[in-house]
Amino acid sequence: MDLGQTRTREEMDAICRRLIVFENGAQDNSGAWIAGKYPEIAWYRSNHQTYSYGGPGRAEGPYTWEPFARDPVGQNEWAEKHIMKEHCALGAAYPARRINRRVHFIEGGGTIPWTGLVNFGLTDPLHLEWGGWSGRFLRERHKNILSRHADIRKDEQSYSDFLMFEADSEVETWTDPIHDEVFKGRSVPVWRFRRAMFNDFRARMDWCVKSFDEANHDPIAAFNGDTGNSIIQLKASPGQRLSLDASGSSDPDGDDLKTSWWIYREAGTYCGDVEIYNATDAMAAVDIPEDAAGSEVHLILQVIDINEIVPLYDYRRIIITVDRS
Repeated sequence: MDLGQTRTREEMDAICRRLIVFENGAQDNSGAWIAGKYPEIAWYRSNHQTYSYGGPGRAEGPYTWEPFARDPVGQNEWAEKHIMKEHCALGAAYPARRINRRVHFIEGGGTIPWTGLVNFGLTDPLHLEWGGWSGRFLRERHKNILSRHADIRKDEQSYSDFLMFEADSEVETWTDPIHDEVFKGRSVPVWRFRRAMFNDFRARMDWCVKSFDEANHDPIAAFNGDTGNSIIQLKASPGQRLSLDASGSSDPDGDDLKTSWWIYREAGTYCGDVEIYNATDAMAAVDIPEDAAGSEVHLILQVIDINEIVPLYDYRRIIITVDRS
């Protein structure tokens, strides 16, 4: 059925305004055509970040598949042990990725658009500009965001002008706390969560073949006694100190927890430094800067269980809206 032939333009616009599309890798020219013909669709094009699950290139980014070699071969050896072998028929179907017969970074095609749905305490699919396991996008649409693939780019130029939300301009800086490496670039919005994603994948494959007692399970991050998955919205005044309480966090396996609080600066609208007191304790505090009036600060509560099988992560995002007065 072609709705464009049976509905008025006003009706089509109303339908399109209800759609959100996450385009994975801009691998053909359909995105440009659709975004140009139906501009009311919220179209998110992940050109490069979507390749950052295990890559891009020669397994670039943080090293999260220890103790195997820090290269694509090592990534695939990690996947063979924890995903492909002795992890049921589903794991056996996971592909060993080859490009021109050369081992490439582990398969992640179509992964990044979906991983953001795993942690609703961290990610809101209606606000991809906030970031999370699916990467992070600009807040406003931009004109003629062409595919990273040269052959497709050439075709897409005939469909301009079209508008899309894009992620390639979102350069972040982040320090990997495990190896103390600093990363900067457009892949960082995904890389900062790579270890959590790899560990999550490994644990889920264990669930396919092991009993509850033999596997690890996600901890539950609690903010001020709230153990749900919703994103927390708070209001504050410039100069105010907010008390933070994650003492209600728990783990279904009885594991000890490692708590940390951190500011996701790029996700908010305040560009200055925000000081957190006792940032690695369950009980902490944050000072709202005097010059933060009218801005938004994104505070992340991160809880990791201390488990010898594989540590798992849970999050709560606390969005602090600072009064203008």
